[in-house]
Amino acid sequence: MYGNIFIRSLEANQIKKMIVYSLLYLITCGIIVSIFIFPLNPNDNFPVLRKIIIFFAAVLLTKYFIYMILSPWNDVATAIKNKKDRHFNKFQYIYRPLVSVVIPAWNEEVGLLDAVKTVLKSNYSNVEVIVVNDGSTDNSHKIMLDYVNWYKEYNHSNYPINLKYYYKENAGKGMALNYGIEKSVGKIIISIDADCTLTPDTIGNFVKYFRDPRVMAAVGNVKIGNTNTILGTIQYLEFLFSFYFKKAESFLNTIYIIGGAAGAFRREVFDEVGFYNPLNITEDIDLSVRIQDSGMTIVYANDAVVYTEGASTIEGLIKQRLRWKCGRFQTFKEHKHLFFSTKNKHNKVLSWVILPLAVFGEIQLFLELYFVAFLFIYSYLTNDFSSFISGIIVVSTMFFVQMSFEDSSTRKFSFYILVPIGWLLFYVSTFVEYNALIKSMWGGIRKQEVVWQKWKRKGIIDKTI
Repeated sequence: MYGNIFIRSLEANQIKKMIVYSLLYLITCGIIVSIFIFPLNPNDNFPVLRKIIIFFAAVLLTKYFIYMILSPWNDVATAIKNKKDRHFNKFQYIYRPLVSVVIPAWNEEVGLLDAVKTVLKSNYSNVEVIVVNDGSTDNSHKIMLDYVNWYKEYNHSNYPINLKYYYKENAGKGMALNYGIEKSVGKIIISIDADCTLTPDTIGNFVKYFRDPRVMAAVGNVKIGNTNTILGTIQYLEFLFSFYFKKAESFLNTIYIIGGAAGAFRREVFDEVGFYNPLNITEDIDLSVRIQDSGMTIVYANDAVVYTEGASTIEGLIKQRLRWKCGRFQTFKEHKHLFFSTKNKHNKVLSWVILPLAVFGEIQLFLELYFVAFLFIYSYLTNDFSSFISGIIVVSTMFFVQMSFEDSSTRKFSFYILVPIGWLLFYVSTFVEYNALIKSMWGGIRKQEVVWQKWKRKGIIDKTI
């Protein structure tokens, strides 16, 4: 019965997606065809406003264009380095340290057990799993207790991985992570969220980047697992863009966000820069910036794939992005000394380019609603849709390149259908980000606190565990 309901739900979602995609194709084709049908009206009564919009768009597009060029070079540099390592130090490839996987959880009865099971199925066996239940009020405590008891009594002989489970009073995600780190003994610590699943190779692929003694932290390749809905697909495309560009950031050593869904650290990191800051609502961003502040090296582990559950509703997505916005603003404020820093230990590209551009991007986002409204009105009055056509070409090219360079094990060929219409789908992301930005600014004025957000979980239903 439930299987039939699930299948019907998937079929309904597929029908909805094809209807929406068809409509977006009609809009895109209509804009392109309009060039050949309607004559241009040369009257331009808004030259200054147009130049302002072009300036904002040009700055950010230049950044993405440079990232597109640099990203493949990170793979080349990694391949060259690995070749040198094999030549000069064959013993380096026996490197198999104990890895501690810390999973903080708060009311995660839907996906927590799946997350634990995927770690236990890892091809890398020198692992301990530490689950910290941060005062959950749902059924997750009973689920974990039953599984741990079964695991220890019947199944431990088949799994060499040690499983530890702790229940503590609610104190926030940062405190739960710190508790797990304190209980861990591994030389490398990996943090994942309780709604995530790993591939069998994820942990081993993380470890190989730490063969280089200069690498102190690594961020994994996070992918949205629930892509059966339009909103899930949009989030998948967002993550595809952002994590592909982490290749360029890794090449420049400018990564300043190691998300909680897929972060790996040497234990020495916490000895030098301290644990997660529980007072920061995005404790992962704060820790990442502190690592950069100390002059350590952070790399992008492209083949360390982690699947996460994306928000299933617009409201849930806005809550997530609101916390991200507020946390990043809070972190920038606390580490404002990094902006335009001249200290030798600070990466100058990060201090003088990347961080200022991040703030510039928020200013552009604040004006985005007015920019888009103006462009639509201007294009209608002048029959000049060149701005939109330029956007279609740029975004479509970026989509095609990134999908083509996706790892074959995670590539979804069906998503090539989104290449021409991705620019329209991103307007949903823009709406969400704009909403989160306004709420974060208003909340900052009213001094409202943002907490560990929660939305209704459904699980990663289109990934096989």
